Amino acid sequence: MHNVLEVTFVPLKQCSADFSESGSTVTQKTAFNSHPVAHRCETFSNFGNTFGDLPKETAMSAQTLERLSARGLRVFALVAISLAVITTQASATTNQKHFFWAPGQAPNPSSAANDLIYHGGNAGSGAIGVETTPRIYLIFWGPDWVNGFTTTDVSGKQYTSQQLQNYITSFLSNLGGTSWAAIQTEYCNNVPAGTTSCASVSGGGYVTNPRKQLKGVWTDTTPVPSDIVALGLAENVADDPLAMEAIRASAHFKYDPQATYIILTPPTTIGTGQPVYCGYHTQTTSVDGLGNPYRVQYSFIPFLNMNWPGLGTGGCGMNSVNVISDSFGHGVFDGYSIVTGHEYAEAVTDPDNFASVQDGWNDVQGSENGDKCAWKGLGNVPMDNHTSFAVQPLWSNKAFDVTGDGCVRSAPTNPHAMPAVGITPPAIDICMTLPVCPPGVAAGQPMPVNMAYFGGRVQVTPKTYLVLWGWGQPNAFDHTGVGNPANDPDGAGALMMRFVSAMGGTTWGNIATQYYQSNYNSNYSTIGNPRQQLAGVWHDDTNPIHDNLGPIDLAREAARAVQFFHATDLVDSNFVIATPQKFNDAGFNQNNYCAWHDYTTPAGYPGLPQGIAFTNMPYVLNAGGGCGKDFVNPTPTGDLDGVTIVLGHEIAETLTDPGAESSTGLVQNGGWFDYQGWEIGDKCAWVGDGLQVPGAAFNMIGNDGRAYPVQTLWSNKSLSGVGYCSQGF
Repeated sequence: MHNVLEVTFVPLKQCSADFSESGSTVTQKTAFNSHPVAHRCETFSNFGNTFGDLPKETAMSAQTLERLSARGLRVFALVAISLAVITTQASATTNQKHFFWAPGQAPNPSSAANDLIYHGGNAGSGAIGVETTPRIYLIFWGPDWVNGFTTTDVSGKQYTSQQLQNYITSFLSNLGGTSWAAIQTEYCNNVPAGTTSCASVSGGGYVTNPRKQLKGVWTDTTPVPSDIVALGLAENVADDPLAMEAIRASAHFKYDPQATYIILTPPTTIGTGQPVYCGYHTQTTSVDGLGNPYRVQYSFIPFLNMNWPGLGTGGCGMNSVNVISDSFGHGVFDGYSIVTGHEYAEAVTDPDNFASVQDGWNDVQGSENGDKCAWKGLGNVPMDNHTSFAVQPLWSNKAFDVTGDGCVRSAPTNPHAMPAVGITPPAIDICMTLPVCPPGVAAGQPMPVNMAYFGGRVQVTPKTYLVLWGWGQPNAFDHTGVGNPANDPDGAGALMMRFVSAMGGTTWGNIATQYYQSNYNSNYSTIGNPRQQLAGVWHDDTNPIHDNLGPIDLAREAARAVQFFHATDLVDSNFVIATPQKFNDAGFNQNNYCAWHDYTTPAGYPGLPQGIAFTNMPYVLNAGGGCGKDFVNPTPTGDLDGVTIVLGHEIAETLTDPGAESSTGLVQNGGWFDYQGWEIGDKCAWVGDGLQVPGAAFNMIGNDGRAYPVQTLWSNKSLSGVGYCSQGF
């Protein structure tokens, strides 16, 4: 395939881009999987030809040269680059800016019929392939953000610039940790070019999905150059002032190679002809790879609620999901979450753009994970707070390979994770969601609203199988402990065995017995609390283990455990995969969470048996106080508190929601959780932040008479049915 010099924009729904005095139309051809110079833009432009047809591309550049004589040398250099690229073959796409095409406008109508492909992540010095720990810095550029402006929705209702800022800030603050953002976690770097499934190879560095990905907000009151929109594509390619603003933003905050700097501008005059795009993403090295001190991923989102010529106010998505706007801005600002979410998702999975070479994840036509699903299946998706936002689906190779439809709004694999101390749901989210910051839920307080039944199974006769994977393998630990064996120097493994044996029949274990499943024959079955719930222990030192494990590695070990234990009652079984000090999963190593549980489905874990409920139990002592050290008891007694707190959290959630909120086709596997997806343990995680307040963690007395630190669990029955975090009954 010939590489084409391209631009990645968010297109407007129906429009062409006229950049010359004579009205010549510039078009784009999106090549396969990397967008090299990709300023990934979302445009609603209707380009008759593709930007890559050599005669027309040369003509466009010549006309641009006439209009921009002061920038002539830069444009000429760009033409030279495009000629060189077009005449070569390469494994990565070349693309200056990446358009977000409008419905029916996409130049690659078959892009939804093939997988994304990894392109090596090696385009120039500093290439990263994907953002493995994605972060966001948000920039409101221009004095109008301080002075204030207004916009109206389709019905004429007026909204302020402050409401727009609150809306987009809330969206970006709360997308992390959601099942929508988790769609990207199947993609990775450090795998061979041509890879379509990270699960099929080892050593990949996966995209993670931490909560609180927005790391900073800056209102830069310096003036915005008026010709950014007026000259459109020609200006952005030849002399991009957005790249300079991204560099300034990285200096204002700090340089973060794993971050996307998202730049929003206020309303501005539209130049001759129709606008070209709704947004784009790229790197500062996109045009020629030179001239900037370092590579910065950035995205440009112009003012989207313009009355576009020939398109009206809905050209970039306003009121496209929520027809009636509410006081928060759902409806009038739908386009902002759709377009910004599209661009950020693409920047995470295909960030590199060195001299027009894109080396991340895109398909054979150059479409990225947002392009392949642009303007399809738009809908409201709940985020990590009290509100939902309009978004588009994102492409999942896993879903496509199993179902034939890769556009999903929820990850095929989205393990339900226990957050670390201090990020209990939600902290400042209410303040961002509402115009005021009322007293209410904050970190260290329970999450209100009772649990609801979603139709899946619970564990009626629960059994827990404990797998100590690799604890006896070389280099599993870097120390020894007095009185403990070399393969368990801190006694954490022995503690887990005692705890699971002792938790059955306790008053703490009784909390889960109020929850039930429908047997779909007019009968219901409730969760049991038998005295002995430890069904078996396996010290697996045969199957090799490594650090930075992926979900598929842990799921495969769970499948091996099913065979080892000859387990047949999968519906009531939880396979806890406990890993040693030096070999843990990548997300835990990056401090994203303490543990998680999940459920195997064909889309989530291809090639494995369906219906295995399993828990990823990292070596939480590595996280210290972040995962519960000394949370209940003082040091040194409390040094292992986190082991039983975290393990108890995951076991309780697997009892009540073994399907981990997943679904298989139209079948709901999820059991009990609340409307925001919080399970029985999440709603009470780290209550009190170490203080002895109602609902705080405590020492449970096990059936062996010993004390075990555990957290409280949510009980719908508490407070006469209002619900609260309970120690047991």
